[in-house]
Amino acid sequence: MSTTERMEPSSETASLASITLAAGLGRRMCSARAKVLHEVAGEAMIVCSLRPLVASGANPLIVVVGHQAEQVEAVVRNAFDSAASLKFALQSVQRGTGNAAQCAIECLPPAFGGDVLITYGDMPRLRSDTVAKFIRSHRQSSAALSFISIDLDDAGEYGRVVRDRTGKVAAIVEATDATASQREIREINTGVYAAPAAFLRSALGAIQPNNAQGEYYLTDLVAIARARGLTVEAFKAAQLSEFAGINSREELAEVNAEMRTAINRRIMASGVTLIDPATVYIGEQVEIGIDTVIGPNVQILGRSRIGSGVRIDGTAWLSDVEIGDRTHLKIGIRAERCRVGDDCELGPFAHLREGTELEGHNRIGNFVETKKTRVGHGTKASHLSYLGDATVGRETNVGCGVITVNYDGYEKHRTEIGDRCMVGCDTQLIAPIRVGNDVYVASGTTIVRDVSDGCLVMSHHPQREKSGWTDNWHKRHQVKPKSDGDGSQS
Repeated sequence: MSTTERMEPSSETASLASITLAAGLGRRMCSARAKVLHEVAGEAMIVCSLRPLVASGANPLIVVVGHQAEQVEAVVRNAFDSAASLKFALQSVQRGTGNAAQCAIECLPPAFGGDVLITYGDMPRLRSDTVAKFIRSHRQSSAALSFISIDLDDAGEYGRVVRDRTGKVAAIVEATDATASQREIREINTGVYAAPAAFLRSALGAIQPNNAQGEYYLTDLVAIARARGLTVEAFKAAQLSEFAGINSREELAEVNAEMRTAINRRIMASGVTLIDPATVYIGEQVEIGIDTVIGPNVQILGRSRIGSGVRIDGTAWLSDVEIGDRTHLKIGIRAERCRVGDDCELGPFAHLREGTELEGHNRIGNFVETKKTRVGHGTKASHLSYLGDATVGRETNVGCGVITVNYDGYEKHRTEIGDRCMVGCDTQLIAPIRVGNDVYVASGTTIVRDVSDGCLVMSHHPQREKSGWTDNWHKRHQVKPKSDGDGSQS
């Protein structure tokens, strides 16, 4: 046994790195998208699969990418931009799990001497407490290699854990290479491994594609360790569901349903009412305050934070939003990457786009759209308006059909509206523009210049009438005037 591979008891605070295998396309998904980009609980499954590793403090986090490598990398970086060091290893040709780990180990800093955890990008149900217990067990055992196993009544196509006469792990045999007697074994390998970096660097180079598939198997690490006289330990888990990968659309739907049920139960147990849990979809990272009531057909995704006493009537799509206490979301709300203060009233059928900020006590009514707009305390836009790239002051009323004309065909420009303004119906504000405080804007006005505080502003054209014009218009089109039911003309 090499001195560089001799196993000493690991410290509980020893450094930990992780390798996540996520290079495959997933042919059974019948998709042009890489398997790990498909969503569970509103997030790409690679993101869910990495989260327990982030919680474990693994650094670096190495992700092996292959199919759609750039897209997978972008999704991971967006989700964990402030996490531990992210590294990406390219497996350009998929030649098995062992080859994927060989690609990844090159990303490990040469001086790294801690343990390495190996997982998969299609294990979105893996829990952080399971990872912590597994790493603790591995370090206490001083094993050269540890893996998570589980007993199944029907082991199916999982790799079998073969033990010697003393009960020690001797090998892991893939189902395709197993003998008839080996296929009777109930203990299976989940594919999650932990090993000191020194052993892993050495052993990965010794893996050979001597199997029916002609691939490099990580499972061969067991035989390599035993051949070198090193200890291999199996950490037995209780639930297969944590380690079952997703390989088809049907399995994706099943996992989504299981995760949705678990999340909804947790949310309800915390003091939230779900009127119809079967139609409510809440992401794992979502936080909701007590006494909030959520109606049917609602999706709350990303890192959303919903306050206490909120009412969401139903048919809403919310992503990465912050909703203040006692706010009421009426039917048909879509909101993303925005902040809504306390005691607001939204909808029905309002669209709050990215960058919207409502200070509180606001009303954003039916068919109102906002984008990159800050709305002051007590301000209302009750119906049929667009507020984009704007700042609106406090206690201002935005009438029906008001539009901030922010785009000139090349660039976006900002609109500023002051406090306590009355903006009349059918007003267009041609940005860049500034309207002062206490301004009254007459209906039908087009504002093209800045408006001073306390002004009445209007742009009306003189009203003109042409008598007899309608009769002549009908004659030109050979249309007879309509008559009422009593025979008189209308």
